[in-house]
Amino acid sequence: MKVAIIGSGRMGQALGTLFLEAGHEVMLTNSRGPESLSDLVAALGPNCHAGAVTAAVTWGDVVFLATPWGKTAEAVSVVDDWTDTVVVDTTNNRSKPGPDGLIDIGDTVSSVLVAGYVPGAHVVKAFNSTPLPFLVPALGANAGANNAVYIAGDDPAAKSLVADLIASIGGEAVDTGSLAIGGWMQGMSGPLAGTLEMLTPDEARSRVEAARAAL
Repeated sequence: MKVAIIGSGRMGQALGTLFLEAGHEVMLTNSRGPESLSDLVAALGPNCHAGAVTAAVTWGDVVFLATPWGKTAEAVSVVDDWTDTVVVDTTNNRSKPGPDGLIDIGDTVSSVLVAGYVPGAHVVKAFNSTPLPFLVPALGANAGANNAVYIAGDDPAAKSLVADLIASIGGEAVDTGSLAIGGWMQGMSGPLAGTLEMLTPDEARSRVEAARAAL
């Protein structure tokens, strides 16, 4: 699969490495242009490429948003047409770890807001609820039973594609529902957010059921 990643920071590099190790092709982008990524893509191997955001969105079978919250809208604004693009939103409305890093967006669900930035895209929220130090070691070659990755979205085909991608890196997708409800559950104010451990799929589904029952 061709995986385009908008953002080449910690999240973009971590996911890109996992996808490359699983045999996918990856294109990384950032706000400074492809030339600034030459050393990084060379280090990651021949299946990793650098590109502009517009080129990456056209190239990829799926597009990951791995941008800081404050830069997401600007990063995706250069693309004129998002129609039918599968977009995986890994972002959270925060500027840094900890309670004082939370960015107030009122009652809006963060991924619903992001979906408005990419009109016509099929947005799936994933990889956002468990911090990287817990997420990355539990996937890839080291994947074991604690490999659940929450996803949310409104398009079944898009969620199936993302679930297959998660499976390819040793994870198992656990569906939390629609972008509005499931996205809220996974978001910063939701009951599934900030889990400092990886769960088994059964444990993750139990937490989703408990969260739904409490609605």
